[in-house]
Amino acid sequence: MASLRRFGRDGAIDLLFLAPTLVLLVVLLAYPLVSGIALSLHSARGFELTGFVGPDNYVRAIVGDAVFHRSLVNTVVFTAAAVVLQIAIGLLLAVFVADVRRGRTLLVLAFSAPFVLATVAVGAVWKFMYAPYFGLVPTVGGAFGLDTATVAPLADTGTALWAILAAFVWRFAGFTMVVYLAGIQAISRDYYDYAVLEGAGPWRRLRHITWPLLWPQTLALVVLGTIGTLRVFDLMWIMTAGGPSHATETVSTYVYSTAFRSLDVGYAQAMAMLLLLVILALTIVEYRLLDRRAEMASS
Repeated sequence: MASLRRFGRDGAIDLLFLAPTLVLLVVLLAYPLVSGIALSLHSARGFELTGFVGPDNYVRAIVGDAVFHRSLVNTVVFTAAAVVLQIAIGLLLAVFVADVRRGRTLLVLAFSAPFVLATVAVGAVWKFMYAPYFGLVPTVGGAFGLDTATVAPLADTGTALWAILAAFVWRFAGFTMVVYLAGIQAISRDYYDYAVLEGAGPWRRLRHITWPLLWPQTLALVVLGTIGTLRVFDLMWIMTAGGPSHATETVSTYVYSTAFRSLDVGYAQAMAMLLLLVILALTIVEYRLLDRRAEMASS
């Protein structure tokens, strides 16, 4: 009995210390989630609920909204391309910087500087670079004999999404490089010394030593990159606002325009909940696929 009373007292004390965190979780996570689900089951005009519609908003998004379908495809394609390019470019930059003996700090600062810039500034600068007539891209195109008036990547439905992707990867590849660089510096130099003695060149050392031992960092970067990119909004909105002809429309931009331009908040919330489900599903799949290799690399 005494041990049970002591266990109960200790449990109460532990719960008391956890209470502030639990309250924050309920206030910041549970309540907004439950409220969001409830809102998605109602029709609304502005922020005033006009009636309970059940799953109709979800059915409308899944079955009858071509713009939502395109925005979802754009979001998934953009995310897949962005994550792959960030991982590849960040890894190559990290390997390059790790081999530099003098001026390494300057290179790290130069490559990682875009990550700390405000998204508004990045979007505005790249939008200016893509501008017809006087932008950097049309100017370079003109040097190759192209009509500078017709070189407008953000106005072309075939190139707009990839033009934004270039800006997005430019901004975040430096962060990936920093993470990988820290991982490379933690790898024992003995592995590379033995590989050199065996005659392994730079590519074989990258393939058989560096890359396999960086799987823990890769897991974190892939999962966090996927979650963050699936929610991409700010850069898209600043550069194209989802245009032209919904070519760069993502789920986030479509949710925003539906909620604050069309004032159909209930339907917008339903689409946001569907995006949440996509994020959860892809995150679980990625974690299951990559976690085992990450554990092997870290053991």
